[in-house]
Amino acid sequence: MNDSFINSLNNLINDSNNDLINTLYDNMSTYQKSLFDKFKSDFSYFENYSLNDLIYDFDKNFIESILNLELDLYLKECKKNGIQNKRNGFTKNIDLTIGDRKIFFNRPRLRKESDFDSFLIPKRTRILKDLADNIILLYSKNNSINDIKDILKKMFNIDVSSAFISNLTQELSIDVLNWRNKQLENCYFCVNIDCTYISVRDQKCLNSHKIPIYVAVGTTLDGYKEIIGLYLGNEDENKNIIDSLYDNDVSESKSFWITVFNDLKDRGLKKVLYFSSDGLTGIKDAIKEEFPNSFYQRCVVHIVRNLKTYTNKSNCKEVITDFKNIYSATCKDMAILNKNYFLDKYKDNKTLLKHASVYIDEIMPLFDLPINIRNYIYTNNIVESANSKIKRGFYGRGALPNVQSALNIIYLNLTDLEFKWRKNKVSNWNNIYNELIKVHYNDIKDYLFNND
Repeated sequence: MNDSFINSLNNLINDSNNDLINTLYDNMSTYQKSLFDKFKSDFSYFENYSLNDLIYDFDKNFIESILNLELDLYLKECKKNGIQNKRNGFTKNIDLTIGDRKIFFNRPRLRKESDFDSFLIPKRTRILKDLADNIILLYSKNNSINDIKDILKKMFNIDVSSAFISNLTQELSIDVLNWRNKQLENCYFCVNIDCTYISVRDQKCLNSHKIPIYVAVGTTLDGYKEIIGLYLGNEDENKNIIDSLYDNDVSESKSFWITVFNDLKDRGLKKVLYFSSDGLTGIKDAIKEEFPNSFYQRCVVHIVRNLKTYTNKSNCKEVITDFKNIYSATCKDMAILNKNYFLDKYKDNKTLLKHASVYIDEIMPLFDLPINIRNYIYTNNIVESANSKIKRGFYGRGALPNVQSALNIIYLNLTDLEFKWRKNKVSNWNNIYNELIKVHYNDIKDYLFNND
């Protein structure tokens, strides 16, 4: 739309001799008149005035009248410039909805409809989407339904029912399922898996129960992190929720993890170079069966936490320092020396030595790996950030009424985290990638795409 038309529209609105404009103005409330005066004094005000505002501030008669005036003015411009065009009836009963308010209006049409679009009310504008996006954003930031109602009322003077907000958030379930079933890369450098717990009421809403949430974070061959899997301890292989939360926790067994890995494979995963996780029951055996050529590493940070339970307050710090000297050694020979020192120093503490020996055996294979790869996979902190994001989404909410509500909140928070991850590659990626090429080139050359 050219500047000449904009100027003509501005002049029309300021035309004190136009009976239609005067009639509209006379029927406006004091608030509406103040807004319309802003339009008249500074026409650019329309640029920052949303259609949501227009629907709430004015009514059907005003909207239809202003559209007709705008179209008449456009036809005059066409005639002036020798362009053939004329009216062609109306698009009737256009439905615009925001919150609990809905209006229907008729939009005037032209024969050459594609040549013109309203400056004031563009075609195909979705009112509901503007509001819905903001409600979903508020919901994802740990606001309850009542909180959202209060915010919309106080800030925007919009009255929205609890049912409307609840229905809107429940509609996320399709997006959640699509996200959980998204197509994956064929090969990942590393997959980190960990568990956190959330509280959900049972099907009778009598008691709350904690259910495990397992998150798998994949690091791609081009150095970016993404959530590749989200699994509940009370769902079947098709991601259908099992109602009895406390009787049907089927997680942490070899068969459960085989189901998880089959789901990842069904979505495109073919190869994983490294797995890292806490000592989840059955996961190591399942990895050996489903990904026999992958390297599995138990998270050293979780190992240290477990080791603390076999110490006492008087020597805990000393034990952990000596143990850290093993897994943080610069080379395998130094790690072996520190290992022998640790075993000799604490030989009289049979319980500590029994568990520490198992943990040391799980750590030593790390030293067969290049240092940058080793430093990346020895800890599961990558997926801990996802767990932290999940937990922040439940602060102050108490137990959720059902699992789907919990999944909606998790989805909103994890997709927000993924958006941030996509901005940068993982730290020290160039050095990690160079080691991958040296050690695994033949394994990954078919998956490198543009990285070789």
